[in-house]
Amino acid sequence: MINEKFRRQLRQEAQLWQEEQLIDDSLYQQLAKRYQFNHLDTAASSRFVMILMGLGSILLGLGVITFVAANWQNWSKEIKVILLLSLFIAVNTFGFYLWKQPSDAFQIGGRKQRLGEGLLLFGALILGANIALMGQIFHQSGSTYELFLVWGIGVLVMSYSLQLTSLGFLGLLLYGMGYWTGTSDLFSIQEFSLLRLILEHTPLIAGIGLISLAYRCQSRVLFVMTLLILIPALQVSIIPLFNSDLPQGLLFAIGVIFTPALLWGYDDTLWPQIDSRRFQPASRTLSIILLAVWFYVSSFNGIWKNLSPTDSNDLIPISNFVLIDFVIFLGILLLEWFQLVKPSAIHPNKWGLDSITSVIAGFLGLTGLIYFWHLQIYPIPEIAIFLFNVQMFLLAAGLIRIGLAQTQRFAFWGGMILLVSQIMTRTFEYNTELILKAFVLTLCGVGVIVAGLWFERHLLAVANTQNR
Repeated sequence: MINEKFRRQLRQEAQLWQEEQLIDDSLYQQLAKRYQFNHLDTAASSRFVMILMGLGSILLGLGVITFVAANWQNWSKEIKVILLLSLFIAVNTFGFYLWKQPSDAFQIGGRKQRLGEGLLLFGALILGANIALMGQIFHQSGSTYELFLVWGIGVLVMSYSLQLTSLGFLGLLLYGMGYWTGTSDLFSIQEFSLLRLILEHTPLIAGIGLISLAYRCQSRVLFVMTLLILIPALQVSIIPLFNSDLPQGLLFAIGVIFTPALLWGYDDTLWPQIDSRRFQPASRTLSIILLAVWFYVSSFNGIWKNLSPTDSNDLIPISNFVLIDFVIFLGILLLEWFQLVKPSAIHPNKWGLDSITSVIAGFLGLTGLIYFWHLQIYPIPEIAIFLFNVQMFLLAAGLIRIGLAQTQRFAFWGGMILLVSQIMTRTFEYNTELILKAFVLTLCGVGVIVAGLWFERHLLAVANTQNR
């Protein structure tokens, strides 16, 4: 959508061009018709009216809220319920009516849509207030996570039906808050309830329902938010295995590499009726970030001194039903990597992984092997620290190389940050002289500045070459 500021500047310049006879009247009229110069003054007036209406609506709403608060205790349950439902229905109905107005980039229709979307968001907030007040009216007590889960699910249903990314963002935020505040209840024995079942099987809900919402809204932000809910939920679903007789080292290794492998192998085309890889880059980027975090954490000396197998007799109080989600996603992981290994349409007779995926597979395999060996066979803290520092350096160097080859700022600066973090961390972790620390800090600062300036010049040179 072309903003109004640009159109005003264009009208001023076009008038100046017309006065200087750089363009004739017919060309000016074409520009005026295309960018609707005649609607600029009416748009300013309409915007002022909308601001007045918004301010008046806020004052009216505050007045209504004050009136309701003053008489809330004196009203019967029936009046309270009717009032809450009427407010919710009225706000959402009016918001939906405005949101469905025909969109126009230059006229008031686009602003009506934005106002309608704002009212729908306000209606989503009213939904949470209604749920809390209804529980208070009918003396139905519940935990905080139940409120957030029900509220979040309701907003997500609204988002799915209207295909609104803003509602999806709010719904995922509420659902995530509900999951995090209710995770502690998974480690206690409680009566069966539908909300507890939803809490236990959040990985399946996120992996199927919430990712479907991201595709429906065509929003990369919703997809990433869903993965941020899915990743910790999957880690929780592995915990019941630690109550079994399986080797602790093997389970810990699986827990470390499971989610990065799952994210790297993600392929949009595994979904029915989807033939483009819209979200695969975001999933693989998050996989790289997880690997970088594991490499960085595992490179500290203190981690390996305190890392040891847990006592198999100490059972973790958690339901075994959450294992269902882990088993399903384990099958999805195997399917993903089979798709990566099998021959493609370009090379029908060639089995195997591409070069970058082979490197990631090497990182995952070595990471799992180090944890398994240290926890199950024989402690190797010094070797583990050395190998993880080597892997972190190789990952940083690979990101910098990809950033240079493909002119990607994110990859280049991600590699630079990882490399500088490694150098500075190792310098401050071990006992070194202050003069050495000062030298390292100065060297890192100068190196970052020089590398950044050189990279920007490289991007500019590539852009100039492509424009020729």
